[in-house]
Amino acid sequence: MPGLPGGTPVEATVVPDAWFPGPLAGGSGGDLAVLRLSGAPPGDTAVARIGPCGEPDRREVRLYGHPTGAPDGLWARARLVGRGGPHRDWVQLEGIGIGGPRVGPGFSGAGVWDTATDRIVGMVTAAYTDQQARAAWMLPLEAAAREWPELGGTEAFTEAVSRPRPESPPAPPPPPSDRDQFALADALLNVPPVEDDGGAALRGLLPPRIRRAVRTHPRPRLQVFFLVQACAEHPDGRRALVDAVRLLDGESRAGRAALDLLERLWPALPGGASS
Repeated sequence: MPGLPGGTPVEATVVPDAWFPGPLAGGSGGDLAVLRLSGAPPGDTAVARIGPCGEPDRREVRLYGHPTGAPDGLWARARLVGRGGPHRDWVQLEGIGIGGPRVGPGFSGAGVWDTATDRIVGMVTAAYTDQQARAAWMLPLEAAAREWPELGGTEAFTEAVSRPRPESPPAPPPPPSDRDQFALADALLNVPPVEDDGGAALRGLLPPRIRRAVRTHPRPRLQVFFLVQACAEHPDGRRALVDAVRLLDGESRAGRAALDLLERLWPALPGGASS
């Protein structure tokens, strides 16, 4: 059995009228063959849960294949990057990890496991022949179900279709432009504690991972600009800067003005999240 070292081999035959050659073989594009086992699989073998792929959204998937030199199999990681390839229904896989195995020979027919839904959502159909590329293609299970409708009628597939996919988190707001960063720096310099020490105390209130990225300059305006720039270049920088200003002097008129300007030039995420 694939992926089960030491397992007893079980013969299988193609189900009548359940072979759909792929486009490379002049077929419909399915590249699917449904097999019926001649005997029962090992007792501890579980049936894979299946579901539709849906829209490729760069989410991570995993695959278990048997490339040359690894008869017991290896895991590979990939992302779903978009539809295309030899058939319009196929979805391109992009390998993840420099040291991981390439999705190539030995992975054909492997189930593509969506780690987010814990379902098999596709089957590897082809790999790009360029050894330098980490690209392959899969047949989504909803496309396979169009070729072999019995697949779409299974309880697991129906349940997966009816379950809404969790919404992707909103994209972070774009960082302010250089011009807006200078405007924020000037507003911060109007805050008395920032003006007094050229932003040293404000810098000290930032998380270490951001604080260490702040360039040093003797001129206060450029020093505070570099502080704002370091925050703009970090995914959590907006929240860190807002929290630091509030802690330092968020109740003064100048402090509130700086926070109001920051909100206008660098809006928070929808829903009120601050980063």
